[in-house]
Amino acid sequence: MPFVALLEGNMMMYIILIISVVISGLAQSYVTKNYQKYSKVRVLKGMSGAQVAQHILNLNNITDVKVIESKGGLLSDHFDPAKKVVALSPEVYHNNAIASVAVAAHEVGHAIQYATGYHGIKLRNLLLKPTIVASQLSQIVLVIGLLVSTVMLDVGIIMLAVVVLFQLITLPIEFDASARALKILKKEQLVDPAEYDGAKSMLNSAALTYVAAALGAIMNLLYYIMLRNNRRR
Repeated sequence: MPFVALLEGNMMMYIILIISVVISGLAQSYVTKNYQKYSKVRVLKGMSGAQVAQHILNLNNITDVKVIESKGGLLSDHFDPAKKVVALSPEVYHNNAIASVAVAAHEVGHAIQYATGYHGIKLRNLLLKPTIVASQLSQIVLVIGLLVSTVMLDVGIIMLAVVVLFQLITLPIEFDASARALKILKKEQLVDPAEYDGAKSMLNSAALTYVAAALGAIMNLLYYIMLRNNRRR
């Protein structure tokens, strides 16, 4: 019976890992597909991602944030609150496609969150450094725990739990940034109704990558919890 229970436990762990990989792959594939689709459809206003970002910053009287071209690759777009920059990937920065406009507006949505003191930001910032440490060291601690000490395994699991909590807190922040972006795009008529639907589809697909990341983190946590439980049997 213990052998059967162990075998069933191992099968469940493998299933968890497979599900995690599949979900992550599907989400990434979906956002890439939507980006490729809407990066080919130009907006009638003709504004580039950089121009839209700057325009929205001006509308919200945010004068201490700059729009710059990111040195990263495709979809490396982000808002850096420390440097106070909205960094847009070259494609988003220069192009006047629906995808560029949507992504640029989303990143400025984060700048607006910081400017208005959005409640989720402070909590996320409190967890940022612990999450970075946990992400970098958790796998080493978990391996040591599996080989040497159950206590170290528990420490590794706690680190993974911190990563999970960070991912869960990130979700509503990302959803809110997209909601702000879409509201502004519509209100200011930066896109027409058909383009708005494309922008919404683009941002919804991007949101799925954050959902997938959260599910992946949860699956990874469950995997090591099951490993620990099997070890104690």
